This record gives sequence, C-alpha cells and structure tokens, in this order.
Amino acid sequence: MLLGLLRFFRGYVRFSVSGKYPERFLNITSRAGIRLWEVQRRGEGFCACMYRSDYRRIRTSARKAGVRLSHSGKGGLPEFVSRYRDRVGVVIGACVFIITVFVMSLFIWSMDITGLDRVSYSEMKEELRGQGLYVGAFKPSLDDQRISRNILLENHDVGWMAINIQGSYASVEIKEEAPAPEVADIYSPCNIKAKRDGVILRMETLQGATEIEEGSGVVEGQLLVSGVMGDEQGTSRLVRADARIFARTTHEAAFSVEENQSVLVPNGEVAQRKSLMLFGLSLPYRFGRVDSPYAAVESYSDALSPLGITLPVGVTTERVSALTYRDTVLDDNSAKELLEKQSQLYELFCLSDCTVEDRAYTLTRGAGAYTLRVTYTCVEDIAVQEPIGTDENTDLTRYVRPTQAKE
Repeated sequence: MLLGLLRFFRGYVRFSVSGKYPERFLNITSRAGIRLWEVQRRGEGFCACMYRSDYRRIRTSARKAGVRLSHSGKGGLPEFVSRYRDRVGVVIGACVFIITVFVMSLFIWSMDITGLDRVSYSEMKEELRGQGLYVGAFKPSLDDQRISRNILLENHDVGWMAINIQGSYASVEIKEEAPAPEVADIYSPCNIKAKRDGVILRMETLQGATEIEEGSGVVEGQLLVSGVMGDEQGTSRLVRADARIFARTTHEAAFSVEENQSVLVPNGEVAQRKSLMLFGLSLPYRFGRVDSPYAAVESYSDALSPLGITLPVGVTTERVSALTYRDTVLDDNSAKELLEKQSQLYELFCLSDCTVEDRAYTLTRGAGAYTLRVTYTCVEDIAVQEPIGTDENTDLTRYVRPTQAKE
C-alpha cells in the first residue's frame, strides 16, 4: 500500500518496448537502478511502468540500444494536477475537502451517555462539558482518565465511569453508586405500636410477644407487639420487637378550587422558529414571533444520522403557540374532574406506601368554590417501633429479674 502511494505521488508512465533486442533495455535499466513494474510480454517486446523522472532520462539510452519506446498512458498526482491546471478551482476544492475531512476528524461529532438512573442526563452532560467533553470538543486535548477521575470525585452518585472515543464518536458508560443500606439497630429493646387507627387484617411477627389478634380494632399508639419476653421460670428479658402488622385504615383529604377561573388557552396564533445545529452551536436562520407575552413552545430536532451514526449537524424546529387568559366558570363536571386530578396527585405522593382499596368522593359547592372530600380505604403496615424506657413514667423494675428486685 505504501509503495502504491509513493508511485501515485511521484507519477508514473506506462510504455511499451519494441525492437530487435529488447533484453538490452532491461540490462540498461538494471545498471541505471531504474525500477520497472507490471512487466508483460507483448509480441517480440514487452510493456511495463516506470516513474516519470526515470522515463525522461532513459529514452536516449534506449535509442542507442536499438529499441523504441512509446508511452501508452500516464498516471499519478502530477498527471492529475497537469490535467486540471487550467481548472484551479477543482484542485483547490479537492485540497480544501481533504483538509476539512482531516480537521473534522480531530473533533467530537456525537456523544452518548448510558447507565443513568438516579442522575439526570442533562446534569451529567453539563458535568462532562465542564470537564471539556462535549460535542465539538478538540480530541487531542481530551484526557479520558482525568475526566473520569474528576467526575467520580465531584459526583458521589457515580461509582464507575468509562469514556471510549472511537473516531469522532464518544461513548460514556456509567454505573451509579449503590446506595448504602440502612443499618438497623438490632440491640436496643423496643415495642411495636400502631401509628394509625385500623382493623387488623394480617400479622407477621418476627420477634416479640403479640398483644392483639387478627380482626381486632386498634387505635393510634396502642401496643401491638411487646418487647418484653417471659419464660416458664417467670423471668423476663427485653428484645427488639419486629413485626409487620397490616390493617385496613382510612385517610381523609379535602381539595378546593375557585369557581371562577382565569386560564391560559391558545388563541390560534402560531409561529415557527428554526435554527441550524452545527457542532454544538445553534445558528438561527428563521425567526418567528407571536404578539403575546405568554406562549407554549414545542421543540424537536432532526439530526443527520448516516449509517446509524448521529452527526452534530441538523435542524431544530420550535413551534410557538400564543396563549391568552380567558375567564371561565367551572360547572360541577369540570370542577370534579379538576379536583380528582389533584386527589390522584395526593394519592401518588402521600399514599405511596398504602394499597388503596376504595375511594369515596363528596363534592360540595359554596362561597364561590368547589370542595372535594375524599375518603380513602387503604391497607397498610401500621407497625412502628418505639424504644423501651424513653418514657419517664415507665416502670423499669418490671424488666428486672425477681431475684434482683428482692435484693
């Protein structure tokens, strides 16, 4: 391959040799140190290739040897330049293209981040940009080990990181740090009490003396599992009670909304904005605006992806919809629908530890507002541990062996 490139840059001539003694020509080229290749016999002579410079200086010796040379073609870079010497733009364009391809290969064209769960993609992208890794970064200036080390030191949620750069594509693989498990206190004695009123459905007692039965009702703060264990000899010992007590409970919540509402709605005015994405830069070329201080923007990007490789070149389009305030009066159906969405959010965030079995809705209207009261019937674990001996009124002598109490 290297020899082929050398012949291309130096230029070569295809020629044929004819005469009575063509072998004399081979002896002349051998003594002169001239290289021939692609030698093929043709009749009483032969044809071959040699460098352009060698062909000029061997022609005189060939005539003295009684052979005749005739070239059949030229090739290589000198011939290409000579052919297009009157078309300077073509040569300049080819040179610019080669230089552009070489220069562009020195930059990061696209980047991908995988393995994120708790850490947001945008946050990690900004951290990598702060370390110098981004679309459009100069590859020779990147130190992947330094970037990984700094990210691991600054972001404690990242446990492992690998940066692989292949050509102009950067792949960032991340494994997040596993959260440290909570170390349970297994030595301090405690009781288990009810954190809410309810009806006991199921009990899973791991340690301690059960004080209730399934199907019984309990109130908040009632003792469910005692941490005082007795034996047949009448002695007692303190343990850390552990159990899961599932009960049917009720939760009540109220949500309100004003009857008269002023909401933002689209007024039909729409505009588009477009910008060219070029190696991390955004170059707007189409400007659109709406005559409203409030607007909703939808944005989507189309990037070039030849052969499945995403390039940092594309078009970003933004659709801008003008919004205006409109006064409206809620009716029963619209108010209930709006308030039920609020109750769903409450259920999602505040009752995530419960299994909701039933919901009872009561919608009332008064004083210019709608109120929705919701009663949730849930099944949840109402067990909560409470250390023994924290109450000043606790009689600690009940936990002492009888023989020690007499002394």
